[in-house]
Amino acid sequence: MLAAAATARADRVRTNAGIGYTGDIVGVSAGGLVIQDGSRKRTVPFADIRELRADKHPDLRRAEEAYAKGLDGQAKAFEEAGRLYQGLLRRSTPAWLRVVVQWRMYRLYVESGRVTHALDASLEIAHTSPKPVADLKMPPPEDTSHQVNKAMLAKVEGTLKKAGGKPYADALRSFRVALLLIEGKPEQILPLLEPLLASSHPQVRRGAMIRKLELLLATGKTPEAARWLEKVEAAVDDSGAYEMAYWRGRIHVAGGKHLEAALEFMKLPILYPAADRSRVADALFRAGQAMAAIKAPREEIVSVYNEAVRKYAGTGGAERARRELARLGLK
Repeated sequence: MLAAAATARADRVRTNAGIGYTGDIVGVSAGGLVIQDGSRKRTVPFADIRELRADKHPDLRRAEEAYAKGLDGQAKAFEEAGRLYQGLLRRSTPAWLRVVVQWRMYRLYVESGRVTHALDASLEIAHTSPKPVADLKMPPPEDTSHQVNKAMLAKVEGTLKKAGGKPYADALRSFRVALLLIEGKPEQILPLLEPLLASSHPQVRRGAMIRKLELLLATGKTPEAARWLEKVEAAVDDSGAYEMAYWRGRIHVAGGKHLEAALEFMKLPILYPAADRSRVADALFRAGQAMAAIKAPREEIVSVYNEAVRKYAGTGGAERARRELARLGLK
């Protein structure tokens, strides 16, 4: 009974793989959240944390539950999660919980497509816990928000001047390339990509490979992009399957193969609906565009746009789908 009571009072961490750890959360390290069970300490990377409980902070449980609902497509739940997480930031809040809240707020902004907020949150995390920022994946900037993109580019450039060899520098350089793909010129981008392609950090290297693919498509080099995609596919693991389907769709569109493109884009909402909300929403929008190009039935196109708006509210793809529905005379 005493053992059961002790367990009931313990902090709990569950990973994305379903592994649970119980003990006392005692702090953060360069590798993630540190939980102690008796004499044994474990470090759980922030990116691996699916669910977190701490009996001394009951609002954390409610925030985590709302956050999980948001990931399941309930956009309003993200607002509730954000309110609860922010309420946890008091003068007496332990350092580990502050980092957890910062991390969750960053993910919340990414999943709801708030790019500028995500950038600010990532920079805040970098000040207190630099290493985890190297694992952050920024949402794609909007190609219609030019003033916002230029402001973010200036902020990134200013931060990079002071970053030196900090662990998060390559992640910021990768995001700078994403912004320059919209706001810059091709000749500016290639020299910036080369060191990222040679990075020792797998996620930065993979991101750079995809940026190069995007650059090739943006400059009309479709055959070269198709060959480069084969190299990217060989370099990524199964976790990148949804992104490969997305880029195959983009290459098919560039080659005028709209039916093939629609089939690739629709793999994302069907097979990988929770992989990356911004990417899935954009794939749905592009699937609708490809279907319109082959004159698919109107109701099928409308259904695809509605799915983007309903399930991925707040993302750029959902907003573009909403505008298409309005253009079609629908709300």
